[in-house]
Amino acid sequence: MALFPYADHTALVTGASSGLGAEFARQLAGRGANLILVARSADRLATLAAGIERTQSVQVEVIPTDLADRDAVAHLADRIGDRVHLLVNNAGYGSYGRFATLDPGHEYDQVLVNNAALVALTRAVLPAMLQRGAGGVINLASTIAFQPGAYQAVYGATKAFVLSFSEAVRVETRGTGVRVLALCPGPVDTGFLAALADDRAAHTAIYSRLDRADRVIAVALHALDHDRGTVIPGFRNALLASAPRFAPRAVTAWISGRLLRPRPSN
Repeated sequence: MALFPYADHTALVTGASSGLGAEFARQLAGRGANLILVARSADRLATLAAGIERTQSVQVEVIPTDLADRDAVAHLADRIGDRVHLLVNNAGYGSYGRFATLDPGHEYDQVLVNNAALVALTRAVLPAMLQRGAGGVINLASTIAFQPGAYQAVYGATKAFVLSFSEAVRVETRGTGVRVLALCPGPVDTGFLAALADDRAAHTAIYSRLDRADRVIAVALHALDHDRGTVIPGFRNALLASAPRFAPRAVTAWISGRLLRPRPSN
């Protein structure tokens, strides 16, 4: 099987201003891909783009966009047209706490960013990829996608959606030359925990060990090269993700709740 062609093609990365998105951008540029970088923060995107262009011979376009804004997402979809050879739906965020206590607007916007924008952008680029008979989509899911996530109820549900959606679209595009990959990392050392605005999450069993962003992205691109449908970086994460295959969902939901419950302070 031929490796995925990056050089002289255009990759669009959402949530590119930091964390996994920024690392996707750097590694894709290192493979010769031109970039379209999307996130809310124009300043951080510009800084990242300038750094990449100083070190790599690629073109970088910056499109600041709020992916919780339906009109902004529609405008982005129209603007990118058929230029995108690889779409990386990386943008997303989470929350932490008992669902009944969380801000309803924040939870609603989480669904818009993690799911609705991902669906809209995939729909925008897929027809041209199918017509060319080549292209790829990487959707950022998570190990939490494999079981209900108490204390992260909406976040876990959005990632389960991403995994299911990716698996379904992969079946629909099989044999067309278009590759669809669901990336399912465990906790990664990015700004995700800080963005939860609840430091109790850092004191749970799940978030006690963090993977490196560069390693996760290297694993993802290797999986895309070999046309895998799902990849879970790390043996421990793969083991946790496989647990629901051997126990009732009520049991796995209880276990995930224990793992995501804040540890008592000493």
